[in-house]
Amino acid sequence: MIPVQALKEEHLCIEFLSHQQQRISAPNLKITASMMMKKYAQVIPAQVLDSMLWEEKAKIIPLSSSAISNELDIEVDTLQIEYTDSRLEAWEALFARHIVPIMRAFHKVTNLPLFILWENVAVRINSYFRKAVERFPEYELRVNRLAEELLQLDGRYFNNTEHPMSKFLTAPGCLSEQKTRRTCCYFHKLEKKKESLTHCLVCPLNNWNEK
Repeated sequence: MIPVQALKEEHLCIEFLSHQQQRISAPNLKITASMMMKKYAQVIPAQVLDSMLWEEKAKIIPLSSSAISNELDIEVDTLQIEYTDSRLEAWEALFARHIVPIMRAFHKVTNLPLFILWENVAVRINSYFRKAVERFPEYELRVNRLAEELLQLDGRYFNNTEHPMSKFLTAPGCLSEQKTRRTCCYFHKLEKKKESLTHCLVCPLNNWNEK
């Protein structure tokens, strides 16, 4: 397992992405970084959102607690997890202190635009909310309230001047809908794909799913 925090070191980040580039048959490190962000955003935010929806206190998962294998298995040292009564503290810990350092590391070594990385995270969160509403329709109001809370955060919770995901998130009240991406994640450029798809399900490229 590789400590995720180590990816802030440029040479280690390049080494990790280079290995993954070969593993997933990506044409370059930029596309590799996009796929890695999608994978990471599928795991860590969901754990925090679960705690906000179903537990009495919200989880804080320090960046130092996370590790990732060369096969992309993601593990969290549960002994380092903290709990807080402050949802705002949990949001800041998730984004400003955990997700943002990884994004900046990937951006620094690949020049992949940050807005693509942010939409990669938003897509995973949209999927989380959509599935939560589908699985627990009796708690739809609770899920919508959490989605609204996320949407109303200001930039400081993302170590930013503004909310970097606001235009990518599905609007509360419409969480069961599948929102089409605004940017392309480059999934279609992979030479080998595990899914039986040529493009991701929310690809913005015109009419690909009709061909």
